[in-house]
Amino acid sequence: MAVTSTATEQIKSCRSSVISLKKSIIPHGVAKREMSKEVIEERLRVEQIRKLRKQHSALESALKILGKFEKEREVLRLIEKWRSICQAGMSYLLNSTLLKISKMGGYEELVRKEAEAEKRKLEYHFSDQIQNQIDDIMDSDEFKLMTEYDQEELRQQMDQKREENDRFQRKELEKLDAKLKENSNSELTMQGLAVRLKVNHDMIFDA
Repeated sequence: MAVTSTATEQIKSCRSSVISLKKSIIPHGVAKREMSKEVIEERLRVEQIRKLRKQHSALESALKILGKFEKEREVLRLIEKWRSICQAGMSYLLNSTLLKISKMGGYEELVRKEAEAEKRKLEYHFSDQIQNQIDDIMDSDEFKLMTEYDQEELRQQMDQKREENDRFQRKELEKLDAKLKENSNSELTMQGLAVRLKVNHDMIFDA
């Protein structure tokens, strides 16, 4: 019994020595602190990655905006370039047209000649052409095969059509006379030239 007790005490003593040795080698709490430090470092790394991705996204957006801005600046530069070219062309046309108008007797004379030409066109369309159409119908075999009643009804329809065209023609002629009166004692302007050329004056001169 004494031997067994002594052996047990020796084992306990040995274990105590081992535990004491471990404590002397690895201080209490060091392993826990090391683990906490790794967790913190990992969290910081993840946060840094998140910030980096956010900054990268912001940089991409900024570059896209800058690219669009550069394209817009290039478009604006081209607009100004072609606007200057158009302005120079319009100025040349206006000067050359004014010179030609002056040789013709002035702007009023030009408008008068244009009005006369338009009147002749109207007379041809609303008088001669309509009358030719009516004559063709009345000389056709189809018309001759109609009964007298149908022929008379068709004549009335054609007369009505002729009267409608005559009224419309008179209105158009009145418009031309009003235009001639409006342009008396006036000069051709850049706006007027743009109307004649069917171009947008405000777009060229940025009014």
